[in-house]
Order: sequence, then structure tokens, then C-alpha cells
Amino acid sequence: MTSENFQSKVVQTAYDIVGKYNQDRINGFDEDFLESLVKLLDLENAENVLDAMAGDGNLTRGIINYCSCRNIELPSITLLEYSSVQTELARASIDSERVSIFNGDVLSMMDLESGEKLPTNYFDRVVIKSGNHEIRAEKQYHLYDSVFEVLKPGGVFINLGFLFNDVQERDEFAQITKVKDNLMGAADAVANRYFLMREELYGFLNSVGFKEAKGHKTFEYVIRSEIFEKEYFSNLKPNAAIELRAAQEQARTLRNHRRILLDANSSVMRIPGEITIAIKPPFFKGG
Repeated sequence: MTSENFQSKVVQTAYDIVGKYNQDRINGFDEDFLESLVKLLDLENAENVLDAMAGDGNLTRGIINYCSCRNIELPSITLLEYSSVQTELARASIDSERVSIFNGDVLSMMDLESGEKLPTNYFDRVVIKSGNHEIRAEKQYHLYDSVFEVLKPGGVFINLGFLFNDVQERDEFAQITKVKDNLMGAADAVANRYFLMREELYGFLNSVGFKEAKGHKTFEYVIRSEIFEKEYFSNLKPNAAIELRAAQEQARTLRNHRRILLDANSSVMRIPGEITIAIKPPFFKGG
């Protein structure tokens, strides 16, 4: 098994276990926030869009709705998702001739059913919404290099994800996430998820050749225990919420910085994130 395929197996294992869930609700993303993300894609001026690490297609559905409400011609959208369960959920909820849905690997940019690779220098926009932390540390560079390869010269990469400035905050949140993944039975995800520091993300983007990489908007993931437990833990052992609460209580830096607020029977985590925009040079001759 290649290292790329092993990483793909990690993603499949985690999200096939999760099944149907509402990612946006868990993360505290409201309609206005999601609409602002879609607006950044400048869909009026895009012919081909890649929604990578797309889960059940929630962002693509938002794009379709955005264009429909504004009489914008829907660009051609490619939806790429490794988890076979999440891919089928996307296929069941999206019915558009303008959308192609692939059970595929973002690291190889390959359709796992046909073995066909996505074309290089093809997409006007590539967007990843809250997915890059699923890629283990040693494959982070490969992720952004793969995105760079499929973008047209002058194309735009938009990444929405967790992004930390404080390493202790990052490590504490990673530990809480490991506890959650263990409770779900996603052992591979425990070992392989990686949350980036700001300098790491920008270092990768610059290294693969992106120019004008910048933070468009900082925000907070607002993760409420009552929503989180309903979406993830409703079918798990009764003490799952108790174990997660114990992990939060041990996260002293996050608590001291008021990124974790604990009440008697509930909690709220406010975890830093950023929408980052990077542009492939318009006259790039590589690839």
C-alpha cells in the first residue's frame, strides 16, 4: 500500500464511521458565513471549480443554491471525496448535469473507481472547506502541491480551516480531537490528523509556488457540546460525553484563553480558523 493510499484509508475510516452528520452545524457555521465563503469563489468568472475533500457535498449544494438565487450560470463543478459513504450521500443529494462527483483521493487527484486523474492546469478555483487537518503532517506539502498542479495559471485556491498561532492551544485541541476519535473508533484518525500552525500553512503554500497567499478572514469554530454529542455520540457508549468533557477540563491553556467555556452540563469551544486565499502565478510554465 502506498503512503498516499494509506492516508486515503485514514480519511475513509473516519468518515465512513461518522456516516450522515451536519458538519456546518457542528462547526457553528451559519448561512451568512457560508454564503460569504461561496461569494469568494467569484463564480461569475469561473468555468471549472473543484470542491476537494467535499464530504457529503454540503458546499457544492451551497454553490448551486447561491447561483440559482442570483441567476448566475453554474460553473462546471467537480466534487472529490475519498469516503465512499460521504460520496454516496453527495450523489443522493445533488442532481445537476453541471456537477461531477468522484470517489477520489485529494493527494493523487485520482478517481478511485476508474483510476483516472484529474487534469492539470484546469480548474479556475479549488476550495477545501475544513478538510486539510485530515492530512497527516508529512503529507501536508503534498496536499498543497496537488492543489497547485490542478489549478490553471492564475487560478485561486481557497482554504477554510483550523489555524493556530499558539502551539499549546493547537496541541491541547489535537488531544481533545484524539479523545473524540478514539470514542468513535476511528483509530487511524487518532494517529494521522494534523492541525497546522500559521507559519506552517504559509510555508507550504509558498514552497509549492503559490503567490499572494494571504489570510482573507479569521474566524472561530464554535463547537457546542449539545450539538457535537448529538451528531457524533448519539449511538455511542453512554460515557462518551463524560470522557470528552474530561479532556476539555485538562486543556488548561484553551480554558485560560477562554477558548473552552464549561458549564455544569455543557461546553463551548471557540477554536481559531482562517479563510486563506492563494493564487497560482498567471504565467506559471511548470507542471
